[in-house]
Amino acid sequence: MSDQASENKEIQFTLDGQSVYARPGETVLGVAKRMGIEIPALCHHDAVSPYGACRLCVVEVFWGKRSKLVTSCIYTPWEGDVVETGSDRVCRTRRMVLSLLLARCPEVETLQDMAREYGAAAPFDTAEEDGSERCILCGLCVRVCDEVVGQHAIGHAHRGMERAISAPFADRSDDCIGCAACVYICPTGALHYEDVDGRRTMVELQTDVPLFPCRVCGAHFAPVEQVERVRECLKLPEALAETCPDCRGREIRGIMEEVLAVPRSKA
Repeated sequence: MSDQASENKEIQFTLDGQSVYARPGETVLGVAKRMGIEIPALCHHDAVSPYGACRLCVVEVFWGKRSKLVTSCIYTPWEGDVVETGSDRVCRTRRMVLSLLLARCPEVETLQDMAREYGAAAPFDTAEEDGSERCILCGLCVRVCDEVVGQHAIGHAHRGMERAISAPFADRSDDCIGCAACVYICPTGALHYEDVDGRRTMVELQTDVPLFPCRVCGAHFAPVEQVERVRECLKLPEALAETCPDCRGREIRGIMEEVLAVPRSKA
């Protein structure tokens, strides 16, 4: 078999007792999602590349009597692998990871819900913590800004206990266009933005940008640079790009109603 044929060949393996196939390059997490098998993952999103940061998606891979834990979001299976997503070893590991995440972010509701499911608790008393920390360092915000938006406005800073997500030099980022993609993709609500008086403030990034007014209703609906970027990338007509989603929907509905109201000519 040629190398190219091998690369395009589906991989057969066992997932929770089922014989399944992985498409070329597909990860165990991808196969599990396709098969309806739930694997927790806080640092994964289909819009960005896998990263393996949160470690919650660990699964156990067996070869005979030997096994090892792997992160399912970045592990592509081999022919004949036997994978268990809920073994005792997997559950113990997820419980430990959740305990550590709770110690860092005790007030994050998503973590609390997952901890109850796995019977996890913070490894020490967090009663005296202010509970303000919500970032689990999953890196989703960094990757969406880098890979999808293409602005590279934020990144990882410092090391160890001081590691954080930050704009360069912890200062206002001139590269941030205020699209808020980082806010929408964050799984724990660690990032925020505020729209006030025609301007958007990215709170944690200390960025302030003007918002574009809708040509129909005048409401400010998106950052100016984001509107210009979308119009250029998608080659949209100026009128369409400068219309807010609500007015755009009403205009489209109006056009469709007019079209449907036109009587059809008889053959």
